[in-house]
Amino acid sequence: MYEIKLADFEGPLDLLIHLIEKDRIDIYDIPIVSVTEQYIAYLNAMQEYDLDVASEFLLMAALLLQIKSRMLLPRDPEEDEEEETDPRQMLVDMLVEYQKTRHQAAALRECLQEASLRVARKPLPVTKKYMKVKRYALADLLRALASLLPSRPEEEPVISRQEFPVQEKMEDIREKLAGRRKPLAFRKLIHNPKSHSETISVFLAVLELLRLKEIGLIQEVPFAPMYLIAKEEVPYGTDENR
Repeated sequence: MYEIKLADFEGPLDLLIHLIEKDRIDIYDIPIVSVTEQYIAYLNAMQEYDLDVASEFLLMAALLLQIKSRMLLPRDPEEDEEEETDPRQMLVDMLVEYQKTRHQAAALRECLQEASLRVARKPLPVTKKYMKVKRYALADLLRALASLLPSRPEEEPVISRQEFPVQEKMEDIREKLAGRRKPLAFRKLIHNPKSHSETISVFLAVLELLRLKEIGLIQEVPFAPMYLIAKEEVPYGTDENR
């Protein structure tokens, strides 16, 4: 006769796991006769103590008795041994899945217990502070910006040497007007229109030749193109300095 000690079980699978672990039984090779007898003894003890036996416990008892009867029946020698399945296989699969679930539940309980030992600090109250923005003049802002910019080293002013001497330009104009019957456009005297230095030198040379009365200047209307001509070639009635 089995010695029964009642305990609280969460279900019939929990009771079966308890019986298997108590006798150190291989879950893949369950002695179905012994386990069935112990299981039914537990149910009878629960009834003797006026404990309500749930229907799921009774359903598992019926399954165990069915497996037990199939295990006790003699096998038909004509049936193929490979095709015949173990009657306990369904029960084994149920117990394996239940063990996995129980281990996961235990891990969750440990996490919950560890979390209960931690105390989270409540968020600190945030006080609203309003800051007044001081108004600054534009000049003050520009000075502040200038102070943040990297300072550049001061460079000494360098006056570049004159590239186009006025005397050379005067000789160039004399050579181009010598023996020329047609007026010479002022712009043709400048070889590089982008060179301001050359333009100024040519203009000063023209003014000097006009002062010396060696050339005449023709311009039909103000801001019109200017033409140069030798002094002796100035047309009659034309203002040479116009």
